[in-house]
Amino acid sequence: MLGEVREAQISVAHGYHGVSLIRKFLGIGFENATIRALGFKSPIVAGPSRAGPPTREQKILTTQVIASLEFGGKMGVFDFVEDQYFSWIRAHRVLVRGDRGEINNLDVRYLMNFETPMEMKLERMDAGRTGNLEGHHHKGYVCGGAWWYRNPFAPARLSDDEIAIATCLESMTRYLETGEPFYGLAEGCQDHYLSILIARAVATGGPVESGAQIWAETAADSGSKGTQT
Repeated sequence: MLGEVREAQISVAHGYHGVSLIRKFLGIGFENATIRALGFKSPIVAGPSRAGPPTREQKILTTQVIASLEFGGKMGVFDFVEDQYFSWIRAHRVLVRGDRGEINNLDVRYLMNFETPMEMKLERMDAGRTGNLEGHHHKGYVCGGAWWYRNPFAPARLSDDEIAIATCLESMTRYLETGEPFYGLAEGCQDHYLSILIARAVATGGPVESGAQIWAETAADSGSKGTQT
C-alpha cells in the first residue's frame, strides 16, 4: 500500500526503543548509518512523573533530542522529549513514508493508481466506553473495513504498554519452546549501539559514522536465531 518505505520519523520512545522502531519501519538490519543530532533544552510546566501527578505548578528544563540516521538511501528521524512518556501536553508522533503513500499517526494516504488518491483513518477500537458493557479493554485497530491489529490478550484490562510486555513474554515463551526468534541479542546490541552514537553526535555536534560490529557477524552466522534479549 505504501510502496517502498524510505523514511520514518519516530517520536514515541527514547534511546534504543526509538531506534528499534526506526529500523523496523525502514527494514534495516545491520547496515551502517551516518548520524547527525542535536540536543535542545527548553522550559516546560512540570507534569506527572513516576512519583505521581504534580502537586504544584513549577517550570523545569526539559531536553529534546533530534537525530537523523541515514542508511544509504533510507532515512530515520529520531525525535524525543524526555517528558513525553508522562506528559499531558507533549504528544507522540509517527510518520512512515513510502513512494506510494504514507501513514501519519492515524491518517493513511496512498495511491490506488497514479491518478486515484485514497485516504483512510486507523480507528482505535476499545470496549467499555459510553454504554458498552463488554468491560474496559483494548480490542485493536480497524481501517478500510478490515482489522489491522487485534489484541490477542482481550478482554484482559491492560494498558498499551502492558500489552506490549505481554507480547514480549509470549514471544519469549515461543522462542524457548520452538527456537523461533523475535528480538535477538544482536538486534538489541545494534539498537543500543546506534542510540549511543546519537548521544555522541549530540555531544560533538558533528556527524558520526557507525561501523560493522561483531554481533552482526554472529547474527549472520546463526541465521539471526541467537540468544534473545
